[in-house]
Amino acid sequence: MTIYDIFFFLFSLIYLPYLVIKGKAHRDFRERLGKLPPPFEKIGALRPIWVHAVSVGEVLAVKDFVKKLHARLPERKIVLSTTTKTGNDIARKVLNENILKFYFPLDFSLVARRVANFINPSLLVVMETEIWPNLILELSRRKIPIVFINGRISDRSFKGYKKIKFFFKDILKRISLFSMRSERDGEFIKALGAPVENVRVTGNMKFDIETDTRAVLKRSDLGIGESEELLIAGSTHAGEEEIVLDVYSVLAKKFRNLRLLIAPRHIDRAKTIKKMIERMGLKNILVLDTLGELSRLYRLATIVFMGGSLVKRGGHNIVEPAVFGKPIVFGPYMFNFRDMARSFLENKAAIEVKNRKELLGTLEMLLKDGNRRSILGRNAKELIDKSKGATERNIHEVEKFIHTG
Repeated sequence: MTIYDIFFFLFSLIYLPYLVIKGKAHRDFRERLGKLPPPFEKIGALRPIWVHAVSVGEVLAVKDFVKKLHARLPERKIVLSTTTKTGNDIARKVLNENILKFYFPLDFSLVARRVANFINPSLLVVMETEIWPNLILELSRRKIPIVFINGRISDRSFKGYKKIKFFFKDILKRISLFSMRSERDGEFIKALGAPVENVRVTGNMKFDIETDTRAVLKRSDLGIGESEELLIAGSTHAGEEEIVLDVYSVLAKKFRNLRLLIAPRHIDRAKTIKKMIERMGLKNILVLDTLGELSRLYRLATIVFMGGSLVKRGGHNIVEPAVFGKPIVFGPYMFNFRDMARSFLENKAAIEVKNRKELLGTLEMLLKDGNRRSILGRNAKELIDKSKGATERNIHEVEKFIHTG
């Protein structure tokens, strides 16, 4: 696929130096060039099921899928690829050593061919909608089924894909099944060229994320008193912490027992946030600088603000605080969780704010009104309970492509 290779090469001229500058070209980066570690030497003979999940959110959502699939088919080997280092790190935490982990290959035709030869999968299961033409073409030529689960297409992505529909139409026809989150996502993928008979709507697997069963953290573990209120700003991005800290500085004067915990989406930004707090002269603020702990901390929150939503990052998964029945506030940019956010709003299980002023007003209202907090939290928990089941439905669909003979 010469044209695509040329395009991807030009993209890499920008992308690879960016990774080096940002310190993301880690020592395992060679895996992205198809040079897999020794544990993979004999994997090809076993014809494993290859599951791909981009980063932390996708890994957590696909975790139970992988575990249940492995339990049903213990004789089948499963390997999991991720794109990001944080995704790889969390995969190593939540999935045992029987599931081999590696980094997803860069989509050059030579690299795709090398990895296909090495892994020799019997099936590729892709979490959400990661379309990598060279790998798809390579596996398609080998008659290896490709299944997308928990598929989603944001409004913005749909507009972008439509402009190059002529290019992707042939690629989409080579995918065996699109298991989409919602009817809207299903209509989007069909409009882009996916065969109608290959599209299913099975719901959102991120509703199925289970509560962390490890030892429960206590407020005292964080140095927070039982009478203190805790605002958690989860998975925040650059540009949001300034807003949250500014809002907190106002609220702290009115609510003397209010504490704040900021959990940046990328923990390498923790030092920057701590310096920001020092410059502003603020106190009683915690900054989470460890990976994989946030879901447990939501249990302690009085109110949760979900990050990635006041800046154009697309938001993050609001299920984790909802399972604890916590009142949730998010901004207007929840396009990565479009249908989930809509469901929460329609069921009065969360509040959307447009800007700093609305965030301040909403948090102040909730801190004053315990009854409103309880109603929001209860509605969120009930919505989660009635929305589960997508993982099982996807396993049922995927099993149709697994040859057990």
